[in-house]
Amino acid sequence: MAGADGISEMTRQWVRILESRIGRDVGSLDVWSLDDEPLTAQSPTTTFRTARGSRGRFVSYSCLDGFGSSANTLVVVMHLQLLPVALPLVWRGARLVPVLMGIEAWVPLSSLVMTMLRQSWKVAAISNHTVARFRAANPSADDVRVSVCRPGVPTLPAPGNRGREDEFALIVGRMCSRERYKGHDALIEAWPLVRSVVTGARLVIAGDGDDASRLRAKAGEGIEFTGGVDEARLAALYRDAAFFVMPSTDEGLGLVYLEAMRASTPCIAARGAAEEIITDGCDGLIVDADDRDALVAAVVRLFVDREGRRRLGIAAAHRVECEFGQAALERRICAVLELGDGGC
Repeated sequence: MAGADGISEMTRQWVRILESRIGRDVGSLDVWSLDDEPLTAQSPTTTFRTARGSRGRFVSYSCLDGFGSSANTLVVVMHLQLLPVALPLVWRGARLVPVLMGIEAWVPLSSLVMTMLRQSWKVAAISNHTVARFRAANPSADDVRVSVCRPGVPTLPAPGNRGREDEFALIVGRMCSRERYKGHDALIEAWPLVRSVVTGARLVIAGDGDDASRLRAKAGEGIEFTGGVDEARLAALYRDAAFFVMPSTDEGLGLVYLEAMRASTPCIAARGAAEEIITDGCDGLIVDADDRDALVAAVVRLFVDREGRRRLGIAAAHRVECEFGQAALERRICAVLELGDGGC
């Protein structure tokens, strides 16, 4: 739950919503974590347990709880590799709800995981794109019904007044040698072409990872690396950026787009899951990830057309407020889990 990755953020969002339902249609809430340090639960009726990296201890939670009846228990699993841990609870009558997050569901899954998906009470996914990639990698999964439950926008501190006025494009994301799909290389390679049209165009790259040194060595003029930033600095970057650009090819959804759009900062993204957040030409721009000319043209357009950029940003913030705010997220989660009286 304390991580900076998408699964951690999604877990925080579901826990926050379920805690708000305690006393209505949720009796109590247990949160089991494999890797977190001890965390303080936000509600006195929430129990937080962490195995602190011990797989044996993590499995023991389910085994011990599985001795009793689980007929009134709902088990939400946020990572497919942890599905087998839920077996003792399922055998004792618990209802199982796995959530498909992204790339971990886009590979051929084991027969045990597929069996558990078929026996689940509900299966949820964070995007239609994730469902399509899951089915493409697992053709036998056509009989698995999946409900799409998109996440909400992550909570960041209020950034205050706008900072410096010199304009820059922004990309935020981890730089991992095993996940070179975010679009850092494409942007670095395209930046000289951008600067040939927009003199002095700046790209700010926020984030860190084991691939950062390679990308720093590859970057030329006009590209700055911030390294890892805290939430306050991140919020300020979203606020001050002229626009956000991340031509990623393998996002399960793309929470960073939501963060940028909430700050009235329009986004440039690649086709795929981002199209479930961004409508091309209305609240952002969509390009083909392998079309460098299209990427350069989109970046140049948002640097040059300030009024058009402003309109896109206003529309982006409105869409996030309506479709990805707390109330919308609660409605989606309640619909999947059949909580409340139909209107959540």
